[in-house]
Amino acid sequence: MGRFLWMVVLVLVLVACGGEREPEGGVILAGTPSPVQVVLVSGDFGVGRPRVSFVLYEGTAPLRDVQGVVLTAVSLDDPEGEPVWSGTAESYTDYVIPYWVVYPELPTPGYWGMTAEITLANGEKTVSTFVVGALEETSSPAIGEMAPASHNRTIHTEPDLSKLSSGANPDPAFYQMTVAEAIASGKPTVVGILTPGLCQTSFCAPVLDSVKQVRDEVGERVNFIHIEVYADFETLAPVPEMAEWGLVTEPWVFVLDENGRVAAKFNGPVSPRELMAALQPLLAAGGEG
Repeated sequence: MGRFLWMVVLVLVLVACGGEREPEGGVILAGTPSPVQVVLVSGDFGVGRPRVSFVLYEGTAPLRDVQGVVLTAVSLDDPEGEPVWSGTAESYTDYVIPYWVVYPELPTPGYWGMTAEITLANGEKTVSTFVVGALEETSSPAIGEMAPASHNRTIHTEPDLSKLSSGANPDPAFYQMTVAEAIASGKPTVVGILTPGLCQTSFCAPVLDSVKQVRDEVGERVNFIHIEVYADFETLAPVPEMAEWGLVTEPWVFVLDENGRVAAKFNGPVSPRELMAALQPLLAAGGEG
């Protein structure tokens, strides 16, 4: 795609978002006419190799039988519009809605034009485009940083499980310890910050189910914690951990190593297979693969 057309796309995005401003590292939809549209389902993208997840739609229906997706990234600050990265997206079909993940190389902050070449089930190819904003620093904890040692609510401080989760049948195992206690345990930890009962889309509601499935597989080798987004389900006041972790959206799942550093993080949908892949190196390092 030529730079002029990319700039048209960017102008349309900025107009829709209220004028020129710094990229938000978030979910920006834009593209050329195509029977297949890319819908981003993650945000808070930082420079480097952020996790960018998306769902492919044809009309209002998510596509489930796409053969492959190859993406190319172009900096919209480059007058020549030369591609700086190209790679293949990974498909995750073990989720309610199939989604794709790619880790593009975005070396500088700003807006990036992404071109997706999509191979359909019948072998035909189509192209769809979108724009993402990369931030110098993300608001959520970065990979390698120490996670906040949160003193989140547990059944020891709030015995009423219905206040600890918006889910229909909260699992007490998720509310046994604080993040501070988990970090001190010396074991890897999975922290899910999400609202299973009040999530507005099917992208995020099943995330806790993915966490449960992985927990059942790895057992006590890993700590698993769920932090509900809302402290009060009537006023929808957020819990303090949302600000402590720098979160403005949900769902989020963080994988911490045995020292409490962020080893992986997932915004939006995450399947059991993707989450398990992030845990495997930590389990192997501990001699428990």
